Amino acid sequence: MLFRVLKNIAIAAGAYRPAKRLYRRIRPMKSRAFAEEISFLKSLLPTPSLSFDIGANVGNKSEAMLAAGARVIAFEPNPLLMSELRAHCSGERNWMMIPAAVGSRPDILTFYARETHGLSSLDIHGVQDWQGPLAGTFSVPVVTLDAAISSFGVPSYCKIDVEGWELEVLNGLSRPLPLLSFEFHLNDRDIPQTLRCLERLATLGEYHINVTPAERPHFLFDSWIPLQHFVVRFPDDLKHRLTGGLLYGNIFARQVH
Repeated sequence: MLFRVLKNIAIAAGAYRPAKRLYRRIRPMKSRAFAEEISFLKSLLPTPSLSFDIGANVGNKSEAMLAAGARVIAFEPNPLLMSELRAHCSGERNWMMIPAAVGSRPDILTFYARETHGLSSLDIHGVQDWQGPLAGTFSVPVVTLDAAISSFGVPSYCKIDVEGWELEVLNGLSRPLPLLSFEFHLNDRDIPQTLRCLERLATLGEYHINVTPAERPHFLFDSWIPLQHFVVRFPDDLKHRLTGGLLYGNIFARQVH
């Protein structure tokens, strides 16, 4: 609670970004993790590049993408996060926020905001299943990836973190992208959803796959795996490789030319 109060004071005073830098200085583990994230993204992205941050939350990934040299278009529908997201990134000339969700078609939908913001989603099934109380529901605009590409160009990298809404995002895309990632969870509800996302990618183009475990910026596999081979190995191979009981991470899909 005290941390939240101090954060709100920093936002109101226009001191969020220097406070964030100070926080990293006094927490070396946070500073190292941020530096590792930047290095990881630099290894993946051309310079210069365009990135989409879909499900930007409070802007941590946007900040890392910017530090890696990308121009970033961030999509976030949660009105409870707007002040912190703007305080975090709006001073950057290569960053733009779109206050909207991304889905399979243009629409106005109900967004379920949780007190734990990282669990907020458009997915009503997730709202029923996941832990944590709702902070509110909001009607939010929805755009498609195709429309975003038409407006801003083809991103070199598209990060998707939308808590159960990943397939809807991919269903609004009609062309392959050079690189994209989306979150997975190895539980009974989410495994079929991940497989459907992979099947959707296969209809868009030829992809190779790698995986980062539980927010860690390094790949599990020494080499990229053809999507059709990865599907055969999923999820059993990942269950054996993921450690510490953290059965989630991000699937990266790289287009094969």
